[in-house]
Amino acid sequence: MLKKTFFAFIFLLVLNSCVVQQKSLSMDDWYAFTKTSTEKQQPSEAYAFSDGMIRMYGENNGYLMTKKSYKNFELSLEFRWNTEEKFKTNSKKNSGVMYNIPVDSPDKIWPKGIQFQIKENTTGDFIFLDQVTAKVNGKPIEAGASVTSPKFSSNEKPYGEWNSIVIKSFNGKITQYLNGKLVNECVEASSTEGKISLNYEGSPIDFKNILLKNITKE
Repeated sequence: MLKKTFFAFIFLLVLNSCVVQQKSLSMDDWYAFTKTSTEKQQPSEAYAFSDGMIRMYGENNGYLMTKKSYKNFELSLEFRWNTEEKFKTNSKKNSGVMYNIPVDSPDKIWPKGIQFQIKENTTGDFIFLDQVTAKVNGKPIEAGASVTSPKFSSNEKPYGEWNSIVIKSFNGKITQYLNGKLVNECVEASSTEGKISLNYEGSPIDFKNILLKNITKE
């Protein structure tokens, strides 16, 4: 009986080690920072949280930043450009999801890290900010203030429809998916862990279903 109990205990330990922890990010997981602020703000002071969505709009560029740092993760979410009359803008739609933002990187517009570019006709581009480097298609990305590596495939839905994003980051290898299709990939990223942000760049945008889980392989 003791032997069976021991093996059952070992089985449970192995099973628990294989469980992938998944977390739904809520308002409590973020703080806000805007171009005109010098301090962190409560998320609801800068953006609207309603009906399971984050609605980002207003006059000032800014972002929602996670309070915690993450490594070896899969981030999934949905976004759409807000088409309501009160939010309409004539500027080219522009936003982004940043990740692997070092914890010691100061809050500013925009911090060090890697961005999944969300922009009309270029959604899926990499933006490497503040000297972050990587290799794309076997070629090194030169360090710079803001360096773009274009997507190699397009898959954006029409304006106003929900799009799904998946970002996988594992020990310097990063893959970016748009609506289920691989649109960009890099290896040997110099920033392999950090905080995550949703960027507001003057174009009203909605986010929902933000899920984060740890991964143990590419």
